Amino acid sequence: MHERRPHPSVSLTVACVLLAVLCLRPLTAAGQKKTWQSGTILEVTPRQTESGSDNAGQKYDVSIKVGKKVYAVLYVAETNQPDPQLYVGMARNILIDGNTLKFNDLQGRTHSTLIVSSKVAPASK
Repeated sequence: MHERRPHPSVSLTVACVLLAVLCLRPLTAAGQKKTWQSGTILEVTPRQTESGSDNAGQKYDVSIKVGKKVYAVLYVAETNQPDPQLYVGMARNILIDGNTLKFNDLQGRTHSTLIVSSKVAPASK
């Protein structure tokens, strides 16, 4: 009987594909570590608007504690939304994605805000 062997280029192609998958796997695994976490709204401060400026919505400086960090974000309230100052002390679902903080409002809609700064949260008393 004659033993059938795969063509050498097929073996090389399979080896290259396998190597590529193994090399790229850590990159995709690192990208999947973004998970929603519980965050607490610590403070909401309205920003002063300049007269004659675009009134797309009231702007607020918001600080949110997520894990061991406190994030300062700029939040622009949409029309007909509740005053964000009512949310101080509330826990919200938070996703940190680079320099963007995403959160779900009480109706389950996701909003994105720009992270202005972050710092290590003070130790609990």
